[in-house]
Amino acid sequence: MDTNRKIIIGAIAAAVVVGGAAIGLILSRSPESADISTIHTEAATETAPETMPSTEPATQAPEEVQPDDAGTSSGVTASLETYTSGNVSIQYPAVSKMDDEELQSRVNEHLKANALSVIEANEVDEETDTLTVKCQVVSVDSRRLTAVYTGSLSAQGAAHPTELFYTNTLDLTLVEDIGLADYGDALTMAAYVKSEDVSFYDLAADRLSAVTEYIATVDEDTLTSIFESADFPLGEDGSWPESFSYERQGTIYLSMPVPHALGDYVIVSFVPETK
Repeated sequence: MDTNRKIIIGAIAAAVVVGGAAIGLILSRSPESADISTIHTEAATETAPETMPSTEPATQAPEEVQPDDAGTSSGVTASLETYTSGNVSIQYPAVSKMDDEELQSRVNEHLKANALSVIEANEVDEETDTLTVKCQVVSVDSRRLTAVYTGSLSAQGAAHPTELFYTNTLDLTLVEDIGLADYGDALTMAAYVKSEDVSFYDLAADRLSAVTEYIATVDEDTLTSIFESADFPLGEDGSWPESFSYERQGTIYLSMPVPHALGDYVIVSFVPETK
């Protein structure tokens, strides 16, 4: 073998030895620990899909409502449920997402009881009379809820149906009814109704003249007495108020009874001077 071939074979052998040593060195090292902290962290931040809150069973499925004025809501919401029996159908509000479940239960029981009290107040026979009442939640927040009810009662044997209007503003923290006496004055309202400045809410022009003429026949003391007994809670004798009211964005809305030919009731809107 000549000298050049010996040199080449020697170089190849040396390379094999060196390469083998390097591979051995790599294999002899312990593998680096895998960093799984990031994986764990990412898994922990994953959130489960949101689920809708359960709803109490009702005669009909609750209807979610969007109040006209949500106020400073802190998450409290309202839905409409419906009581049905015979020929009677009455919508009423039910709140959810209150922090205190026991308080929420009391609130909902109170709201339902007030809404349905129209049955006893009008001595409705649920099998022979027809009563339909719709509810509108005007506002709801963590402190109070205001609901407005409009409906019609057709009593058996009656010559015509009676149009109904009532309201309920409830303090959600105390479960106490709020009425005209809390944000207005009966005497002031009576004087306003008798004045030329009186303004009516949603009153058709063709009824305005007749309503004005009728009001002229009612003395201020009678109106004051009616307004003093306005709103829930009902009196000790359970008598049904002749007038109901609610407040929205500083304006007071107040119903007053009128003859059936004029619609059974009209609604007065009053803006206090302090607004």
